[in-house]
Amino acid sequence: MCISPALVLTALFGQVAPPAPPLPPLAPTPPVVHELPAAGSFDVLDEDILRGDRAATDGPGLLQFFRRHAVQPGDDVRIKGLVRQLGDDDFDRREDASLQLTGLGLRARPFLQNAVVSPDVEVAHRARECLKQIDESSSAAVMAAAVRVLAKLKPEGATAALLDYLPSAGDESLAEGVRLALSGLAVRDGKADAALAGALTDRSAEKRGAAAYALGRAAAAGRGEVTSPLLPAVRKLLHDSDPIVRYRAALGLAAARDKDSVPVLIALLGELPPPEAGCVEELLYRIADDKAPPTPDSSDLAVRHKYRDAWKAWWDDNGAKVDDAKLGDAARTLGYTLVILLDQGRVLELDAANQTRLEVEQLEFPLDAQMLPHDHVLTAEHGGNRVTERDAKGTVVWEAKIEGPLAAQRLPNGNTFIATRTRALELKPNGDELYGFDRPNGEIIMKAQKLANGNIAMIVQLGIARFVLLDPKGKELRGFNVDLKYSGGRIDVLANGNVLVPEAENNRVVELDARGGVVWEVAAEQPIAAVRLANGHTLITSMSEHRAVEVDREGKEVWQFRQDTRVTRAFRR
Repeated sequence: MCISPALVLTALFGQVAPPAPPLPPLAPTPPVVHELPAAGSFDVLDEDILRGDRAATDGPGLLQFFRRHAVQPGDDVRIKGLVRQLGDDDFDRREDASLQLTGLGLRARPFLQNAVVSPDVEVAHRARECLKQIDESSSAAVMAAAVRVLAKLKPEGATAALLDYLPSAGDESLAEGVRLALSGLAVRDGKADAALAGALTDRSAEKRGAAAYALGRAAAAGRGEVTSPLLPAVRKLLHDSDPIVRYRAALGLAAARDKDSVPVLIALLGELPPPEAGCVEELLYRIADDKAPPTPDSSDLAVRHKYRDAWKAWWDDNGAKVDDAKLGDAARTLGYTLVILLDQGRVLELDAANQTRLEVEQLEFPLDAQMLPHDHVLTAEHGGNRVTERDAKGTVVWEAKIEGPLAAQRLPNGNTFIATRTRALELKPNGDELYGFDRPNGEIIMKAQKLANGNIAMIVQLGIARFVLLDPKGKELRGFNVDLKYSGGRIDVLANGNVLVPEAENNRVVELDARGGVVWEVAAEQPIAAVRLANGHTLITSMSEHRAVEVDREGKEVWQFRQDTRVTRAFRR
């Protein structure tokens, strides 16, 4: 059945009084060349990226490629000298240093990042310009592709080459890709990789942490009989002098279901920088459920220390009761993010390095998605008039024919809650309708979600948009006006009853209390959707910026994923 373009636009953009004139097409955004290619075709695209850069695509050639890009001790001295030369009295020498540093690409990035805070204004300015040129080049995409191809080919010496390159990665997303690749290379011919074993005692903190993380994850992946003899050496790194080493060792051991890792992670809450601390909080909230301490509203050091102490008290009281399998699953999937690329009809799940680990394609205008167990994905295909559950290969394993679904939610009891513009309903696993109801007076549903207590939250529209809380039978319990432009997907209601609303026309996301009062807000460019993460951060998608971004309570960005198309929804496991 065909669906009219006017209805599609209304469902997505939420015009106040239909019929509304069609919105003009969005201006195309040039591709971001350093982004990761789509999944499903990684092997071909990665090799194409390497060939386009005249880089090798075979095992021996890639080993040489990484050796050339690893910063050696002599290179270290040379690059530091070039950074100092950025402030030389002679203009030509300054220009020459800028050109050489830009040409070095990602190898120079860590040194340039330190230089942007130099008291020498010229050094700081030129360092920023070099970083800009490096980040706008294809070097990150080339290196990321090379990491994936090398991990796939697994030539002898691949682990050692990646370990040697790791301190030179410069870009954290690329470094995380290297660490994940090392996890896949941790076992060779039925034995733990000797280079990883040796790296546990390396002078480089980057290498020690990566080796511990990789061996722990290898044990979690069912290769414990091979890696378990090395786990005592990994546990020693829980007491390493470097907090990032302790952090990576603890994450690896947590994936291997080792509960001794949790007190170490809790102790690190007062030491780690925001991105890593946010990951620790996310893991802790996932294993604590509703018994977790409240998230602090400030990053003040004294407040963070009290927060750390609250988690320590929680672990002392509850650690023995935490399921080790739940700990392992939480650590293994930490940082996995589900995103919807609406115009391309694609749903991706990204790993912690922003690399696509799962992709479902050829969806018809998907307005909502949910990751299910066993790598299945539930999607509300608005343009296809159906809700589907698909496996990792994209095969439909469950389907419900629904006119114009806006939201789809698999419930803990196995039922599926669905909302359309005019109706909310719940289906049993066999497809039979358990209940359904329409909104009175012709109100249009914009967003909806069924809550854990059985109530239903909606944003509805009849001239103005309102948030309404309904009982399980559809009776309105309370409501208030909101400022919402875009329809589709679920509305995020927090455990305390507050509501997150993306106010696109005000370029902000707000948290509203039970009466609709603003209790928190953060600036965001034309936000489409927003969800609160377990660690207290907020995940936001932007209409105009074509990206998903994670911000902390103070609005600082700690993660992003950008594409050359609209990224309309994002969810974190």
